[in-house]
Amino acid sequence: MASGTLPTSNVPHDLGYKVATRLASDLFSGAYRPGDLLPKEVDLVEAFRVSRASVRSGLQTLVSLGIVRRQSGQGTVVTEYRDWNVLDPMVTGWMSQYANPHPEFLREIYQFRRSTEPFIAALAARRATARDLAGIEEAFLAMEQALEGTDGAKSALDLPEFSISDVEFHAAIYRATHNLVWAQLAHILRPSILLVIRKSNDTAEELRDSLERHRKLMECIRLRQPEAAFDAAVSVMERTGLDLGLRSGDDTDLLPRSLEKT
Repeated sequence: MASGTLPTSNVPHDLGYKVATRLASDLFSGAYRPGDLLPKEVDLVEAFRVSRASVRSGLQTLVSLGIVRRQSGQGTVVTEYRDWNVLDPMVTGWMSQYANPHPEFLREIYQFRRSTEPFIAALAARRATARDLAGIEEAFLAMEQALEGTDGAKSALDLPEFSISDVEFHAAIYRATHNLVWAQLAHILRPSILLVIRKSNDTAEELRDSLERHRKLMECIRLRQPEAAFDAAVSVMERTGLDLGLRSGDDTDLLPRSLEKT
């Protein structure tokens, strides 16, 4: 075997991952919906120009992630979205990678954040250390700088930097809870949070309004005001929902404001 050449046994696995990724691009964009059948193995072999072993490896990857199931005599069926392991790093990576994510995923991720981040913000207001506050502020200032020049004059928006800093702002709040689960969840959710932020910021007409809502949230946490931080986080998420084009009725399955802090 030549130096640097992958062992033959690793080739199907590598090509299998590429097959899974190619199929994921269609699955996450909505080309295939729950209940749909994927093409037969022989058709995938021809379409992707890989071996049958590679196709089977790729399909097995999707099976292990709950995205599809293989049924004898029926083929490979796309499962319901609720069965997809959306917290797996591979899945969240796919979710954030493709430019036109299916609206169902955006709505589900948004609803999760809308129902949990106010509680996380309130906890951060109680537990954040000076170092945590510095991290939140650093991310906020990066957002601000992406929106405006360092001299205070309006400049061309650096949207990618704004979105990345926006993600880091929220991740810093998760970490400031000093709760192991929340801190780890921030890491796992980073790609999916970025997915929502990119989509909302891409369509936002009032990024300055969004920035000011983030500023208020930061200040409430800094001033150790848990209830105010809770409300400020709700305000941030309401702006996100507006920019995503979600109607107020889309939140009917979330806790009403009057019950959120009980």
